[in-house]
Amino acid sequence: MESHRFCDLAPSASYDVIGYKITINSLVCFGLWDCELILWLYIEAQAELPKPPDFQLGQWSSMSHGGSVANTFFQTPGYTIRGVTRNTESAAAKAWAAKGVEIVKADFDDVESLKRAFQGANVIFGVTDFWNIFGDPRSKELKKPDQELVEYCYEVELRHGKNLADAAASTASTLDRYIFSSMANATQSSGGKFSKLYHMDSKAQAVTYAQSLPELKNKFSQIQAPIYYQIALEWGLPVEPTKQPDGTYRMKVPGAAHKPIPLGNVGTDLGPNVKALVEQAPPNTNLFAVGEYLSWTDYLRIFCETQGVKYGGVDELTYDEINELIPGGLGHEFGLNVLFAFEFGYEGREAGIVGPGKYGIRMSSFREYCEKADFSKLLSK
Repeated sequence: MESHRFCDLAPSASYDVIGYKITINSLVCFGLWDCELILWLYIEAQAELPKPPDFQLGQWSSMSHGGSVANTFFQTPGYTIRGVTRNTESAAAKAWAAKGVEIVKADFDDVESLKRAFQGANVIFGVTDFWNIFGDPRSKELKKPDQELVEYCYEVELRHGKNLADAAASTASTLDRYIFSSMANATQSSGGKFSKLYHMDSKAQAVTYAQSLPELKNKFSQIQAPIYYQIALEWGLPVEPTKQPDGTYRMKVPGAAHKPIPLGNVGTDLGPNVKALVEQAPPNTNLFAVGEYLSWTDYLRIFCETQGVKYGGVDELTYDEINELIPGGLGHEFGLNVLFAFEFGYEGREAGIVGPGKYGIRMSSFREYCEKADFSKLLSK
């Protein structure tokens, strides 16, 4: 039997697939969920046998994850678009509809709506968003009176992850692969030392749940994103490079300034990695999509070199200091995240994890990112 990759499939062509002769009619992809980006890729297949398999690739995502995956498939010939949104009347949804995108409605908190959206899926890519929950003003009202906001966000994100897995499992008769954007299990990998890294453990627990579902057996893979190149440069955090009276730039960072941490340009590079999980990797793959390892010192040096400004140095902060500098739970998660990475590896050194090089994926360097990004707002401060 001939082998065909998803993105090599041509409309109106016929292929032999698992004993079926199918004709490719359409392929669907991409839309917006308020601040979250959602990608759908859908192949409608006509078979010469009574029960034809349908091929559908769907993705729920934050802007960085979804934008990267959307662009990867959007630029591939043969794909048409379907968007999934909580609000079909939003400006973003209407903008995509004007381009010819089919817009449908679903919600992370409504598992039945997810099941309807995933019906007939062959491949689903899912990502939950801890920070969207964290930034939602309603979260402070909905959490328990004595509950930390980050713990509440953990509970909601885990529920969303389970809902996605349940919806994916409901498509077992057609599903070939469920790919989930995950993180390491910090509690387990650290032997309990880092037991309150909520934005990591919520995703890891969702993975455990998905792997427990019989319908997803040998149909599940996961992708882990590294620390974003943008984290100290585009997000307005108080760890960003700051101009000093002598004209140099300095940074305040959690942990040791000289130790390397995994970084990457998720906005451009995640898509090709997800594509590799769809086209090249076997099920049960755990792919860590790291761009390169850099110390905070090298991070600032490269930034200064590419922007033509003077390097001043890096100030190391303890966990307590970063938590005070960035209050409300964000400093807690960011600080512990980096400290965990230094000691146990950002990906938890989980057995069997693979990198982009296994599939020949070229990743963007931090220098390339700095040369292309616009830092005029940061440099004008």
